[in-house]
Amino acid sequence: MKHTTPLDIENNLPTDAAKEILDLITSSREETESARKLAPAIVEQLSSLKLFRMGLPKSLGGWEDNPVETLKVYELLASAEASVAWIVWNNHLACTFGRYLDNTSMQEVYNDPSHVYANSARPEGIAETVPGGYMVSGKWTLVSGCELADWFVLRCLVTSENSPKTLGPGANLKLFFIPKKAVEVVDTWNVGGLNGTGSHDIVIKDTFVKEQYAVDFGSPVALDNAYSRLPIGCINSAGCAAMALGVLKAATDDLIKMCLDRVTPGKSPDLRDRDTVQAAIAKSRTLLASKRSQLHSSIATLWQEAQNENTFTDEQLADVWAASCEAAREARAMVSEIYAVAGTVSLYKKYKIERAHRDVHAILQHGIIQPHWMNQAGMAYVGLTPNGAMFRI
Repeated sequence: MKHTTPLDIENNLPTDAAKEILDLITSSREETESARKLAPAIVEQLSSLKLFRMGLPKSLGGWEDNPVETLKVYELLASAEASVAWIVWNNHLACTFGRYLDNTSMQEVYNDPSHVYANSARPEGIAETVPGGYMVSGKWTLVSGCELADWFVLRCLVTSENSPKTLGPGANLKLFFIPKKAVEVVDTWNVGGLNGTGSHDIVIKDTFVKEQYAVDFGSPVALDNAYSRLPIGCINSAGCAAMALGVLKAATDDLIKMCLDRVTPGKSPDLRDRDTVQAAIAKSRTLLASKRSQLHSSIATLWQEAQNENTFTDEQLADVWAASCEAAREARAMVSEIYAVAGTVSLYKKYKIERAHRDVHAILQHGIIQPHWMNQAGMAYVGLTPNGAMFRI
């Protein structure tokens, strides 16, 4: 195994760390797939290289710089194994939620550099208000990386005498930071795509959470830096799109490799001689370059505005939502086209195309990349006010 050293945030880029671990990720693909969670050696290296902590401030080992760099990391990792990218991306979100904690609570939750995080923004739990905090119970579905996590950030409906007891208008929703010891994992993750993410269900029963560990999207942000000013929703959507592009790159590279490896003498045309294969490769390379450029450009604009402490316009946010949704959608369509033109070899698990086809469809099931965000973006472009709950958050 290639030796890795902890990422020096001051002098290196997270992409340097991602490149360093690609060989290990590739060689561990079958272990990750069969175990339905990341191979332990990968988790150890990701932790050592601080790739789980990119969403944190520098003082806690985070990146705190141009978020385009995180998109490059997700794409790189997904080109080797989508499940690895997914867990890194998921940790970024869990760490980003930490911006709403006070300084003391943030230190308590994120002080251990070896820790891994998981989250669920689905309000599938109930938090009863009690003296000093809340009593939390619930069952959350699709909690990626739950078997690896040391801390969970979980959304609940808060109930009290004066608040609604069901979801709907006026519901009081909060995010709760809960340690691993309170969480029971329920083995439910038997799937095809993103099999290595270990996205099982979890259960929590009557667990006390102190008031300081409960936040919402309107809570004050203790951090004063450009990264903490970035919107969570569309940045998360862009990360999802970057993973889809990484999966497309894996499928494209695999098809090119097949063409070069499967050259045979004789009169029968080889794979590389097929018009459909040639066209698909050219189309895919162009799509990758164009969608990547648009995605990065829209995020770079937000980064510039965040550095200048400006308020994002709805059109600037719409540019990210639209670029993300279209990049992901076209990546899925292109992977499916590659799967088709490659012929019967696409059926074999020894080729990346087979898993790429499963993974890219799984990636696009996430709510943050669904078509309705295109409607929200379109509203901004025609002078209407987007009303999606996460459009500006």
